[in-house]
Amino acid sequence: MLMKIALALAVVTCFATRLPAQTYSAEVEKYIEHKEPVIAFVHALVVDSKNAASRAGQTVVVRNGIIVAVGDDKKISIPADAKVIDLSGKALLPGFVLMHEHMYRSDFSLSPLYLHVQQLPVTFPRLYLACGATTIRTAGSVEPYSDLNLKRDIDAGKIIGPEMDVTAPYLEGKGSVFPQMHELKDAAEAKPFVDFWAGEGATSFKAYNTLTKQELASAIREVHARKLKITGHLCSVTYREAAEMGIDQLEHGFLASTDFVPGKKENACPFAPNPFGGLTVDSPEVKDFIRLLIRKKVIITSTLAVFEGAATLDTTLRPEVLEAMSPDTRKVFLQEYNKARQPAFNQAIVEDMRMEKSFADSGGLLTVGTDPTGNGGTLAGYGSQQSIELLVKAGFNPLEAIRIATYNGALAMGLEKKIGSIEVGKQADLIVLDADPSQNIDNIEKVSLVFKKGIGFNSPMLFHSVMGKVGRY
Repeated sequence: MLMKIALALAVVTCFATRLPAQTYSAEVEKYIEHKEPVIAFVHALVVDSKNAASRAGQTVVVRNGIIVAVGDDKKISIPADAKVIDLSGKALLPGFVLMHEHMYRSDFSLSPLYLHVQQLPVTFPRLYLACGATTIRTAGSVEPYSDLNLKRDIDAGKIIGPEMDVTAPYLEGKGSVFPQMHELKDAAEAKPFVDFWAGEGATSFKAYNTLTKQELASAIREVHARKLKITGHLCSVTYREAAEMGIDQLEHGFLASTDFVPGKKENACPFAPNPFGGLTVDSPEVKDFIRLLIRKKVIITSTLAVFEGAATLDTTLRPEVLEAMSPDTRKVFLQEYNKARQPAFNQAIVEDMRMEKSFADSGGLLTVGTDPTGNGGTLAGYGSQQSIELLVKAGFNPLEAIRIATYNGALAMGLEKKIGSIEVGKQADLIVLDADPSQNIDNIEKVSLVFKKGIGFNSPMLFHSVMGKVGRY
């Protein structure tokens, strides 16, 4: 037994020493509070995201950005060269792994007939890291070179932000409402599109509203041929059709499904405030639908925050959200805010929450994302926390919601051996909270430190650095 433990420690130490040395720009250095090679967190409430549990009185040791020990305070020896951080009264979580993120937000300053999004490459990466998101998937790019270069510069330590899985530009069909998107001419164009963007560095793909069944099937085939993954915000194609084709993931819970819209025509995108056609989670058709998605191993991404912003279920806004916006952005947002909220969406959102809970309870893999678009009030970071908090409104307990936002995301990305939980051998992506989230999910807003690969960033300073600037850049 002692020999096995010694070998395990040797493997972890070897892995830790192989991590490349990281340097940071002067701008990034301003927000780093800890970069000691060895750190020991003591007296922590550790959230076990794999098992949706928590354990008090824990010590976690990090060496060279890798977790090398986790256990009871009385059982873990603190290395002599460790920087000791006392987390009495605080909680330690794995970094969030969020699956529907963007480096842009909706721009209401243009005509409503001309839908447009605005890239925010300075403020959004900071907000994501500040809230505890250490890994994100962009889930669709409108300025792909901006996203790819952001990833490059974050990885190089030039700017602040999370690790990024950069999704290629949207795979969209004819008739898109977004002039910033390319429209595929036909199914045959999917191959050169996928080949080109995978060659440019995109590591995932996303199908969008007006894609036809033939185009989607071609796209799925080409993405899988490269051993990459494809998700979808669908409309013209139903969830059932996409699942039968082998799509990996579907976005927006069940609110983007058109399977139950009365009169739905093949390859046509219908409009329906309530896409469920009067059905509920208890309807036999819906139960069979959920079973099919689980059988086909389709992952679902919950994005409740952006939909709540379109409804009148809760019109409360955190003051920090408005304070973060630039003055002109805030003015336009407030002018459009009430117009964008429609009570017609309320029932659909409530039913979607029930479906998401049923899907997860039945064995489906549910993940979560922000989608900082909608009516402009769902911002990176703030909206990310809100999207996790809304999972509790959907019926999950706080620790289950945290698992969805951490370990489930890692599973969906195939990174569960590297991130998503606090375990020996994993990357030290960690969140320090000043209160216990298992007692109140809103405590995930009380972030003091965010560690990415063992480097600790001051979260309040990051949030403060973008105040009054979101919407400007």
